[in-house]
Amino acid sequence: MAHPTEKSKRLAELVNQGEASRIVLTDAHLCLRRTLDVPSRIKSSMTGAPAKWLGGSLLAGLTTSLLFGSGKKKAPAEIVTPKKERGFVLGLLTLLFTLSKPAVKIYGTKLLKDYLSRRFIGGSDLRPGVTRNSPYR
Repeated sequence: MAHPTEKSKRLAELVNQGEASRIVLTDAHLCLRRTLDVPSRIKSSMTGAPAKWLGGSLLAGLTTSLLFGSGKKKAPAEIVTPKKERGFVLGLLTLLFTLSKPAVKIYGTKLLKDYLSRRFIGGSDLRPGVTRNSPYR
């Protein structure tokens, strides 16, 4: 084999410098990525010391509530308004109306269902004068 010449020595030296620079740049890049990756840093910090995070959040909440809280407000004395007495008839009508609400809802739902089934499905058996003929027959 031939002895290395000056050019080949210089070339090998430049290749070694390039590899060393690449290693330094890779390390700097990884360090920068770790520094800028805030979510993973927070996650690792929370898993590493959860008690500190819990205490800090409790302290921040307490401080915020003390600074921005409205404090205890004294409730004004309750004003008692006498209820108007209803007559027997008005009370009975109110009771009947309250008790009849479910039945009215059921009856209304049934009427609506029947109407919609006749309208869209074509149930002409309930209305003898109305038929729906298809234009494609």
